[in-house]
Amino acid sequence: ADERFRGGAHERVLLHSPLAFDATTYELWVPLLGGGTVVAAPGDGVDEVTLRALVREHGLTAMWLTAGLFRVLAQETPDCFAGLREIWTGGDVVPAAAVRRVLAACPGLRVVDGYGPTETTTFATSHPMAEVVPDRIPIGRPLAGMRARVLDRSLRPVPPGVPGELYLAGAGLARGYRGRPGLTADRFVADPAGPPGERMYRTGDVVRWTAEGTLEFLGRADDQVKLRGFRVEPGEVEAVLARHPEVAQAAVVVREDQPGVKQLVAYVVSEADASVLRAFLAGVLPDYLVPSAFVALDRFPVSANGKVDRRALPAPAAGVAEHVEPATDTERALAAIWAEVLGTDRVGAEDSFFALGGDSLKSLHIAAKASALFAVRVTPADVLTARTITGLAGTVEELILGELESLASDHEA
Repeated sequence: ADERFRGGAHERVLLHSPLAFDATTYELWVPLLGGGTVVAAPGDGVDEVTLRALVREHGLTAMWLTAGLFRVLAQETPDCFAGLREIWTGGDVVPAAAVRRVLAACPGLRVVDGYGPTETTTFATSHPMAEVVPDRIPIGRPLAGMRARVLDRSLRPVPPGVPGELYLAGAGLARGYRGRPGLTADRFVADPAGPPGERMYRTGDVVRWTAEGTLEFLGRADDQVKLRGFRVEPGEVEAVLARHPEVAQAAVVVREDQPGVKQLVAYVVSEADASVLRAFLAGVLPDYLVPSAFVALDRFPVSANGKVDRRALPAPAAGVAEHVEPATDTERALAAIWAEVLGTDRVGAEDSFFALGGDSLKSLHIAAKASALFAVRVTPADVLTARTITGLAGTVEELILGELESLASDHEA
């Protein structure tokens, strides 16, 4: 294992990522190969309450979080990482403000921006931060055994400060894609600076070397984006959606109508209900590739050259037939939280969490705010299961009642 995983910070690492997510290779093998321990998270996910308990009861020392989840926890409860020695985060741009909040609240902690595609066995570069946090966090330097090359279109090295595409080579490089020789040949190319037969992986990421010798991420060379820590190519989702017999035309884009909050949005020319299309995609694609919002249009806007004008596609609106005002203080308080997190003007008591653009990351945001407001533990699973303000209000009131009954029993005892 790389020397960056030595020194005791990774003695007890949290296992909580889905098995389909390549971060599990870090969560399993980094501690085990170093004689450490894997601490398995409970099945209902990780929130700040669970995290504090894992540190306290199991001596957790390190963990991985996607940049999106890290940002939410940093905003709501930055001190929930107290007791950890290292947090590795990445999968998307890591916000400098979030890192600063966490480091200020957790003395002795180190936050590491870990970068690497699955094709290089999870991590290829890293940038640790304990005190100084730059406004634009670099993806760092290569790990031991890895080589990073920044090349132009002719595969020639570019000088520091000049953007180029990042190519990775060395230990951990995959052999290719099973059953997809064309894609393998496109992505795994000969390394002109390596020994005979050596290959390198074309990441599609545009980077540049800084004067300090670190790599700075600038963007993508194609349409691929990161969403909730997963790689998403909207064109692939679009192709599946277009196969539905009731869809005449489809377009899928990643929108960021709120700063830092991305969502996958599908636009269709179709008479089919959004729930039907969502179920169709869910039967074929993993959860993170199912759009959180569907927008039906009579026709797509087109540019002067006749292509779909994706910039002119409208922002998704709440797809509810009738607005029902929240009726109780609990419902009104929860509606205000939902409106803030989901970025909408108003939320009705029966509005669907998913129709409003909700996803697992936003459920964590809502759960944290509701827990703080009502002084009970509301979990992301509660939000996802309730689906509406009415349903979640019932859950919250049951939790409050249970807390009061527990206090009464303790008092009588």
